[in-house]
Amino acid sequence: MKKYACKYVVLRFAPYSETGEFANVGVLLYSKSHNSFVFKLDTTDIGARVSKFFHIDDRQVFKFAMTSYQKELAFVQEQVVHHHMTAEEAFDFLVKPRATLLRFSEVRTVITDSIDGTLNSVFARMVSHSSGSQVKNRLKLAGILRSQLDSLCLEYPFKRHKFSKSVFEVTYDFTQLSEQGEPLKLIQPIEINDKLTAKEIFEVVGNNEVRLNRMASLDLLPKKVLLPFSLSENRTKEADEAWSIVKSELTNIGELVDIHNKSAIEKFAKH
Repeated sequence: MKKYACKYVVLRFAPYSETGEFANVGVLLYSKSHNSFVFKLDTTDIGARVSKFFHIDDRQVFKFAMTSYQKELAFVQEQVVHHHMTAEEAFDFLVKPRATLLRFSEVRTVITDSIDGTLNSVFARMVSHSSGSQVKNRLKLAGILRSQLDSLCLEYPFKRHKFSKSVFEVTYDFTQLSEQGEPLKLIQPIEINDKLTAKEIFEVVGNNEVRLNRMASLDLLPKKVLLPFSLSENRTKEADEAWSIVKSELTNIGELVDIHNKSAIEKFAKH
């Protein structure tokens, strides 16, 4: 079967532009030679996964953004079907930068013999797997850390706290506050695991670095920062090389520690 080129972008939900964080929530793809435009959005348990990831109390924020954009995509797709615009024109129109909660990856090219098959494949790789596993990692690490901290019965427990200055604001789940409510310490788990590729490790760590460095530049970052992570010794050579690079960057922000090192976490929390 003859193959042809398709171009696609990954749709990203980015509620806090100042932190640079995002979650992959869909894929837009088109073929110029076949004049075909297709898309697929993450509507499974809509809002629950992303709301947990970004600590958004009202999942309707995500649901409204996705529902509105889905209607726009369906309308534009109809215009292509009825030859009111080409697939390329539709794609270019839809991926123009816009001041919304939804952003796009860079445009990528793939050679294929099946438009629908490629759409499903890219969606499974970039949305179902990456976003789902990232949220799963975050919740797993947060659960381990919360259990360890609760067992210490600290006078000043680590709790959820919103840091803000001017138009910037970000919330962390593990912040220790003084009696006067001043942030003393911050613990931020780094959501990486052995299954991530080097590119995914750079992306996950990069999101954390952008946010933490911005906090430091705004004098919001507590003097003591702990960055727990979870990686086994059986990681791939590619992942190990990526980790060695980002590890040196993270040590400029805080103290790195294996999340299963209970004594190190206890020492940080108590002293």
